[in-house]
Amino acid sequence: MNNHRKMYLRMITQSFWHRLSRVIIASLSVAVGAATLSGLGLVAYTVPAQMSNELRSYGANFVVVPEGSQPLSADQVAIADSIVGSSAQGRAPYQYTNLLYNMQGLTVMGTMLGDAHAVRPYWEIDGELPTAADEILVGENLAETYRFAVGKKVGLTEPTKAEGTAKQLTVSGILRTGGAEDDLVVMSLDTLSEFTGTAGEFSIIEYSISGDATTLSSLAEAVNSSDSGMDAEVVRRISQTQTGITQTLQTLIWIVSVIIILLTLISITATLNAVVSERSREIGLKKALGALSKEITREFIGESVLLGLLGGLVGAGAGIWIADFISQRAFAVQLNVNWWVVPLTMICSVIIAVVGSLLPVRRISKINPVDVLGGE
Repeated sequence: MNNHRKMYLRMITQSFWHRLSRVIIASLSVAVGAATLSGLGLVAYTVPAQMSNELRSYGANFVVVPEGSQPLSADQVAIADSIVGSSAQGRAPYQYTNLLYNMQGLTVMGTMLGDAHAVRPYWEIDGELPTAADEILVGENLAETYRFAVGKKVGLTEPTKAEGTAKQLTVSGILRTGGAEDDLVVMSLDTLSEFTGTAGEFSIIEYSISGDATTLSSLAEAVNSSDSGMDAEVVRRISQTQTGITQTLQTLIWIVSVIIILLTLISITATLNAVVSERSREIGLKKALGALSKEITREFIGESVLLGLLGGLVGAGAGIWIADFISQRAFAVQLNVNWWVVPLTMICSVIIAVVGSLLPVRRISKINPVDVLGGE
């Protein structure tokens, strides 16, 4: 059996060397197809995920608010957290109220500042996030109106109580977002609870969730049907944009991939047909000496497998470079190379090469030794 295998491999390699130009052409056909497929596959796998992360920088894509006028409780937030589960990449609770500064009403937002900055990464801060209980952020518009600056002391008072709580707080940073936050005072929930005395109550919960519009809608339906007094909403301008970009990109890649596969099959079939024509006398002689058609077919398919492996290996390396070039130039994202693409590309290349050899193999079975050796 070992001698038989050695002879089989020797026949294939000798056939390669005697028809090196045809082998190079066929290998290049496989390599070009493999490079395109592996490159597009990496782009389809990597770019949507990274673009999804980029879209997270535009803010939360899922919010939970109370159904009525009462704020959300800690128990309700726990229920929402359990429904969303591990799909949440970020989550931040918010509480809104009004405080007085020199008898002027200011809108104040209390939150977990680190979590809020993660959910809203578009925040630009001149200064630093508050780290102490007596520090706050001030929106850009508010700072301009009242001449607040980093390091300035701001006296705030709770207006609804008979003896309103008053505190002197330090501006640790000026917040610039281009949105509603530019008109707010932002502080930690613990600091805000010293004014309101309402610890554990929230006006809204924001989530940044990894998932398409369908996933987000199913989560919203689960929250709304939980009978917990909460109303979940999907921020559709973000989720639909993400889903639309992903679907368009993947559809385009699938269409191009199918076209590339067909072109590669045509090229391989044409090249191997030419090889069969060149080897017709050799095949006829083998049959005249007693070789069976299935044995010659097995030899020919073995050559196709080697062509697929060689072309697939070269194509996989070229495909990684192509994917990296496309990712950086077209999408401005860094490619995360998944090395499984190399063996997967080689397997696909072998399959394409073998399928491309089926038509030439049929011709082998129809070769009549009398015709080819007789000069017909």
